[in-house]
Amino acid sequence: MKALINHNQFSSKNILKNIGIGLCLLDRNLHILWVNSVHKEWFDDKNGDTRGKSCYKTFQHKTHPCRGCPTLKVFKTGRIERAVRSAISQNGKRRYYQLIVSPIKDKQNKVVQALELVEDITDKLIQEKEKNNIIYKLKKSLEHLLSANRRIHKETNKLKKINKLIAKLKDRIYKKYRYEISELKLAEEELQGILKINTAFGLNSDLKKISNLISMLTCRIMHTEACIIRLFDEKRGILHIEGGWGLRKNHLSLTPLKLGESISGRVAKIGRPVVVDDLCKEDIAKCPEIAKKEGLVSVVAMPMVCKDKLVGVISTYSRRPRHFTEEEIKPLSVFASQAAVAVQEARLCEDVHITYFNIIHSLMLAMEARDPYTRGHADRVTSYSIEIAQEMGLSENEIEILRYAGEVHDVGKIAISDLILNKPGKLTPTEQAIIEVHPVRGAEMLEPLQFLRPAIPMVKHHHERYDGKGYPDGLDKERIPLMARIMACADAFDAMTSDRPYRKCRMTIKEALLEIKENIGTQFDPKVARAFIRIIRKLQ
Repeated sequence: MKALINHNQFSSKNILKNIGIGLCLLDRNLHILWVNSVHKEWFDDKNGDTRGKSCYKTFQHKTHPCRGCPTLKVFKTGRIERAVRSAISQNGKRRYYQLIVSPIKDKQNKVVQALELVEDITDKLIQEKEKNNIIYKLKKSLEHLLSANRRIHKETNKLKKINKLIAKLKDRIYKKYRYEISELKLAEEELQGILKINTAFGLNSDLKKISNLISMLTCRIMHTEACIIRLFDEKRGILHIEGGWGLRKNHLSLTPLKLGESISGRVAKIGRPVVVDDLCKEDIAKCPEIAKKEGLVSVVAMPMVCKDKLVGVISTYSRRPRHFTEEEIKPLSVFASQAAVAVQEARLCEDVHITYFNIIHSLMLAMEARDPYTRGHADRVTSYSIEIAQEMGLSENEIEILRYAGEVHDVGKIAISDLILNKPGKLTPTEQAIIEVHPVRGAEMLEPLQFLRPAIPMVKHHHERYDGKGYPDGLDKERIPLMARIMACADAFDAMTSDRPYRKCRMTIKEALLEIKENIGTQFDPKVARAFIRIIRKLQ
């Protein structure tokens, strides 16, 4: 039992010695009786032991107790006291300490000793000071911001008042010069329309697209809801619909008009604009029931004339009763003249393109005529490609592009020698390289044809493989244009089922289909190949 008490005392002593705060035991005369290791490290006198010395002499270097000494208060009151004191540490720097002094009493409840707990709060005080400085600066910044906000608010109110005055002044000016503004607006819209039609023609020579654009711009210039462009076919003596805006397809597919027939035919015949305020009251309209179904009420029809030659008629419609004035018709007259020039230029360009295409097609036919192995190849590839496209649900426009591309897909072979094209044996690496250039050469030959631009990727990439091992660019999967993947399958099938100089005999249809099936996912697009196999099996 005695050994246990000694051990406990020893443990308590060690704990007090090594605790993280300073401990100092004082008697009633403020003499130091004991200090722990932390306290000793902070304050121990270099000249010797601090025990028995006065605390104020040792720690504060004074000759008398500190003012407001908490230890003296403890001896007087018998209660725990607290205080903050500064002292010079052994390294010569001033530090700040939190003192908590507890009384130690005898059996008569008299305070005989006092235990000081000393905590170094220097870092806490520094942090608190920095925190207070930051708070002070933030408060000052907030005051500046609030002051600036008040000034901005005042300025905003001033600006609102000025804005209201400007709005009132604007209304007065508009009311005063309303007519002049409307005239300028019409002139501006007219000029913008002319500029757009010229710009559009510079970018595109497609007659259908230009006609649709003319229709749209006419509606904008005239503030109408619908428009039809009818072009004059001089050879047949009729007006056919080429484009429109704001109307259903069935309206845009109306039968052609003869000169003098209906409103547009009458305008084409007399060469002057015709205005109809109410279509229901006019017997001249050819299909009044369609106009009624479309909700068309008023119309102005303007002839399109270029160099005293009739090009067509612009008919623009309003879905509300309207009387078109001479001032409103003038911009349309100028615009119609500009549109006529654009249409004529597009027609000439289209004729040139068609002529150029026919020349290329003739060259293709000539090339096939000199090569008995490829005779009819282009037509068969075109036919197969169109059937695949229809099976896969491609649009009419895409099928038309595919038709043109199929007819001239091998045009690049014109530049290749017959000795290479008709060589009976295996090609050398050099000869193979020459062959692989023909899709690029074909694409270059078609580049001048504006209307064939969409077909150029088909011509260039119809020898690419789905696995990326084809030529000329080594494209794979979806990077190959869909119509080029279609043409690749059709081209390969026709090559397999036709006589060629580099093999003894052609494949049967069954053998060729099996070859396509075995190369699904490597040479051929799976969807395209399966669609083609379905087509051929239906025909058998």
